[in-house]
Amino acid sequence: MKKSILIIAVTAALLFAGKANAQSLGINLGYAPQTTTNFTPGEMAGFFGGVNYNHVLSGNIGISFGGQLRYNYKKTATTVFSATTTTTYTQMLIDVPVLLNFAIPLGGNARLAVFAGPVLSYALNGNTNISENVLNTSTDYKWYGDNSNYKQFDLLGAVGAALEFQQFRFFGGYRLGLLDINKSDKTTSKTSGIFVGLGYIL
Repeated sequence: MKKSILIIAVTAALLFAGKANAQSLGINLGYAPQTTTNFTPGEMAGFFGGVNYNHVLSGNIGISFGGQLRYNYKKTATTVFSATTTTTYTQMLIDVPVLLNFAIPLGGNARLAVFAGPVLSYALNGNTNISENVLNTSTDYKWYGDNSNYKQFDLLGAVGAALEFQQFRFFGGYRLGLLDINKSDKTTSKTSGIFVGLGYIL
């Protein structure tokens, strides 16, 4: 499963918006915090980077596909007397969106694009590290595996808009998890979050 997702991601390209009147290849960087219900830590900061290729279907309508790496992070610390316990949460995911987009020319080299579609997401790893400074201990707890309650695969829906000017693209939107990533029948865990970023059209 991991190899299949990686192959798809390397050979595809990500759109968070694209030129709708011409084929285009783009590079994207941005911020995408994530909230997961019934899951610790719940809320995490997130950052992503990836590439996208947009293909014209007709007129101003296009379809974009691609791949991106997304990194989620959160760190907390609790001090009792001189003992500080630090908990660090990290997660690495790969996303493969397939998004329809429609562009509206604004005049000159500017255009506004709106987009929507599904995003396949696969968690490559997830970890909780708990360290304590007095005893100098450090313990890792893996999120995924045979004894884990959480699934690595997720399907999200994404919607958003982008403003393009010459070769630059400013975009933002919202993504919502459509699957329950908790293996327990008694608990439901779903992801969601906004995203904003900057793209460069090659």
